[in-house]
Amino acid sequence: MKTALFALAAAAAPVMAGTPAVTTTSTTYTVVEPANPYSIELGVGYNFAARDVLRIDGGDDSPEVDTLGVDLTGVYTVNENSSFNLRFGFATGSDDTHYDDDMTLDARVNNFFLMPGYRYTHRLGEYVSGFIGVNAGVINESLKLKLTDDSGQFRAHGSEFGFAYSAEVGLRYRISRHFDVFLAYQFFGSTAEPGLNQIDRSAVHGREQLYHSVRAGMTYDF
Repeated sequence: MKTALFALAAAAAPVMAGTPAVTTTSTTYTVVEPANPYSIELGVGYNFAARDVLRIDGGDDSPEVDTLGVDLTGVYTVNENSSFNLRFGFATGSDDTHYDDDMTLDARVNNFFLMPGYRYTHRLGEYVSGFIGVNAGVINESLKLKLTDDSGQFRAHGSEFGFAYSAEVGLRYRISRHFDVFLAYQFFGSTAEPGLNQIDRSAVHGREQLYHSVRAGMTYDF
């Protein structure tokens, strides 16, 4: 009991004397968390074809086949402005063309592509940034045809690997620390010219394709 009383008296003495018992100095520290250079991007795009899907020697024009695609891109950020990426994607589309002689041509295009690339980003505001990027790699393009007329149906298909390339420009908006969304215009090209079984390649074959694309999606920063 005496020990407790002595302890209380010792603690109260500085207060009664008019001096603070404990002096606390408050210091604010700014903690900067290191940025993780890795992110992943999911994009979807509508690709407007700029060329006929077939090259037909001495024949009618073939349809232009627009495609709808999805891609997954892994990004490594070097600094605030520069990053490298690896993009894997798939696009598909079809078109029915009717001719005057009661003939219908159904064409379907499927594309798989893998393209490394580089992107330059410039901050336009606290949440908004603009970017330009280029990609180049490999593509596999497959083409399926179904020709219907009075005599019946004729089918042909083929696929080929080729060189793929693209350039894009767009805007990015930061939603949170880990998420942002983007909208871009993309020019996309392919050198693949798939030959068609049952058809002489010199007469009818797939044509190198060019697309004007609207691409949108979101990015997750780890």
